[in-house]
Amino acid sequence: MALLIALPVYIVYWLTTRSSSDGPTEDSALAVLQERYARGEIDDEEFERRRARLTPDGGRY
Repeated sequence: MALLIALPVYIVYWLTTRSSSDGPTEDSALAVLQERYARGEIDDEEFERRRARLTPDGGRY
């Protein structure tokens, strides 16, 4: 079950960090959040709460 959650998060993380950059990007905090979620350091509720604060649309898809 954890793999079903972690794998898509890792793929999104990988896709968003593929482009090279000289400095930190606006999405760096979101990437760290996705990484922590993928490692299981935070649960679904915490991930959604923090993602809503970091994204301009409030975390809505």
